[in-house]
Amino acid sequence: MEKHSKVKNLNIRKKAIAMATAGVLATVVLTGCNQQVMDVKLKFNKAIIFRGDTATIVEIEKWNDYDGEQLQLITPDGLVIVTSSYDTKLINDEKSLLTAEDVARSIGGDDIEIRYLEKHEKGNVKSK
Repeated sequence: MEKHSKVKNLNIRKKAIAMATAGVLATVVLTGCNQQVMDVKLKFNKAIIFRGDTATIVEIEKWNDYDGEQLQLITPDGLVIVTSSYDTKLINDEKSLLTAEDVARSIGGDDIEIRYLEKHEKGNVKSK
């Protein structure tokens, strides 16, 4: 009788371990599909937007990424820019030896025209 009880307890333990393992696996698989659970917030202070032979450097205060390719950039003065992640590189050059201009030239080549986005008056945004 004691031998039968030990075998039964062993089977219960195996089932409990299998169920716990399945639960952990299901949790990992299901939360792996949700990017918000494992999302890491990265800090960038500039965006470089490439259009043809031009790279425009934009100071950013905040940024958001969306499903697909869209990036929303918010400048320190509140301007909102929605752009493609294919054309835009986000960088943080605060503590770097490379500047945004260096990065733009390394991607676009030495002949690329570099502009800086500046806000002159309310509602009028110009690149220089």
